[in-house]
Amino acid sequence: MKRYLINNLIRAIGIALFYTAVFLYAIIFNNPTGWLLFFFLLFLLLLDILTLLPSLKKIKVESIEKTIYRVDQSSNIQVELFRYRPTLLPIPTLMIFLSEDSATNNHYLGLYSGQRKDLTFEWRPSQRGIFQELSFVLVSTDLFRLFSKQYVVKATGPFVVMPTLQIDVAEQLYHQLVSSMVNFTTPFGNQTFSIRSFRNYQVGDPFNLVDWKLSGKRNELIVKEYEQEAETETYFVFYGLAHEKFEELVSIYYSFIHFVEHKLSFQQTILADIPDAALKEFTMATVAPLSQECALPSYSNKKLVIFTPCKTPQLAEQLNHLAKTNELCLMTFEEGVLAFLRKDQVSSLHKGGPIFEK
Repeated sequence: MKRYLINNLIRAIGIALFYTAVFLYAIIFNNPTGWLLFFFLLFLLLLDILTLLPSLKKIKVESIEKTIYRVDQSSNIQVELFRYRPTLLPIPTLMIFLSEDSATNNHYLGLYSGQRKDLTFEWRPSQRGIFQELSFVLVSTDLFRLFSKQYVVKATGPFVVMPTLQIDVAEQLYHQLVSSMVNFTTPFGNQTFSIRSFRNYQVGDPFNLVDWKLSGKRNELIVKEYEQEAETETYFVFYGLAHEKFEELVSIYYSFIHFVEHKLSFQQTILADIPDAALKEFTMATVAPLSQECALPSYSNKKLVIFTPCKTPQLAEQLNHLAKTNELCLMTFEEGVLAFLRKDQVSSLHKGGPIFEK
């Protein structure tokens, strides 16, 4: 839009100089030809100014598609431009800009009189949240593009912007959890050494489960079934302490949940400030840091993976208590780097690279 305004200014200065030259010619030589040319150009200028009369205030912009957007990811916004009643005079040139700095694909319409137009803008939001409206700037010009006027119109939402999606980081975290936590991908506990029952062999059963002594007596393959420990659920906990790494952790947690939601069964708990009106599926778009530390739920016999931007003394005390009755992993930042803490093991995750153990 700045380039457009500069071009218009240059054009206006050029025509103003031309009008000045014609006016000076008419005064200096004072002949009918000079004055006729001057008044003819003045008449054209008045007609040109009349083309600015159509109002922009009655032009509407409405969103025609509900889409989930993500921070730092280019997406298309589809809107409909229209006017309830056609203008008496068409607008010579109508330009539509999405007022966000990260928007592209501005549109130019010639001789617009109010007809419905479907327009698409490319938007790369820089902030997550649920926005109830977006601003569009309408700029109309006269026929010769000497003058212009503008009006800001609001398109109603909601426009939902979720955190940045970091699939590569989420995949590395997932593989680290699988290698560190026993039976992370299954809801059952560890297999014990107590035999529960015997049954006939079925295709696909491991041969190390075959009881060869009993199979020899019965002259058929018999498989041993072992008891399992009690079922353990997987819980992911987002503990949103106020910290400079809060926004980055929101992105990592959102990416991780997005990555594992179709891979395993789990429950999640989000401990942060969440607006009462926020829908559950859009929680990570509106979540804010805790105003003060709170107590973690009293879990027992769970596989817990806790995400927090920093580890405070109060949180460390709660984690030590939970580790007595649960399998516990902690995702946090240490020295500005995402770290994976499991018992006495500490691993650092560098974006775009492997996980390093300390």
